[in-house]
Amino acid sequence: MELNDTASLRDELDQVGAEQREAFNSSGWWHSVDLGGGVITPGVHKLEELRDNYARFNLPDDLTGKRVLDVGCWDGFYSFESERRGAQVVAVDVWRPENFFKACRALGSRVEFHELSVYQINRDLLGSFDVVLFLGVLYHLRHPLLALERICEVTNDVAVIESHVIDNIMATPRPIMEFYEIDELAGQYDNWWGPNARCVTNLVRSAGFARSETLRSEPTRAVVKAYRQWDRPPLGTIPTMRIKDVINAVTLGRYFPRRGRQAYLIIRVEGLPGNAARETVRAQVGRLGITPYYVGPDANSENDPATAEVRIPIPPGLLAGPTSVKVFFEDQVSSEFEINVTDGAEEKAFVGL
Repeated sequence: MELNDTASLRDELDQVGAEQREAFNSSGWWHSVDLGGGVITPGVHKLEELRDNYARFNLPDDLTGKRVLDVGCWDGFYSFESERRGAQVVAVDVWRPENFFKACRALGSRVEFHELSVYQINRDLLGSFDVVLFLGVLYHLRHPLLALERICEVTNDVAVIESHVIDNIMATPRPIMEFYEIDELAGQYDNWWGPNARCVTNLVRSAGFARSETLRSEPTRAVVKAYRQWDRPPLGTIPTMRIKDVINAVTLGRYFPRRGRQAYLIIRVEGLPGNAARETVRAQVGRLGITPYYVGPDANSENDPATAEVRIPIPPGLLAGPTSVKVFFEDQVSSEFEINVTDGAEEKAFVGL
């Protein structure tokens, strides 16, 4: 596979990076924030640009009653904008951005701040959120998939993920990332990865989101919206498929930890059409959608071609307790099958000799 490297875009990124560092060193602000009374902070990113970005996320104008998590909040524009729309907001950054607290005081904001690494984020610590904003962070991370798994765990409905991308730098239809060892991207030592947009969407699904859509694609940036539920699954349809059994895909037993190395299911489905494939089958555990990693013949039903296996991870963030499992294919739906998901320790897996 030949990749055509666009040197001019790399040079442009280096120039923009240098200009932004100079502007930040001059003003000390990354975001322009309207503090009221005609006072607007002199951010590298201007108020009109930030407002336009937020509008393109296609979030409700009224977020009353919703919880929003802003990961990598910097000076806090997106936190304060979500709060202005009525949300209860939690902001997280790996350091304590003093300008964020200055803006909080000036605005009388009640945004709750936590100094945390993205890898420390989990549902037990922070709870869950209707909306998670993960903007301009992914490419700064040494372990991007792990970070997206943490984001997925605390997302109830939707996450908005914005990142540097390389689609117009290294053109290929395949999902790829390039690695920056030191300061190869824009002269910054804390940039580690440059994915293309397809890689971002694949990472999102691998992290546990049901589906995603690209909201915005620019020469070197992309915005992806990731969802925990399927888009309009069949409702009120009489089941045409039957779930015969659900077992743990690791232990082959009926103990289902909600997280960890044994948090995988085998769903045995009767009546799944022969043309069904991993890309076209959708699974749901509780209210959370999840993409199968395998759809095919049931290894334990060699003499029963009507039975298939659908293998899935347990969706991140699922709560312990009784929950239903079901499968969708095109306009067809399966019967529901109830399992009991637990918070307990993992079982000792059976090891065959």
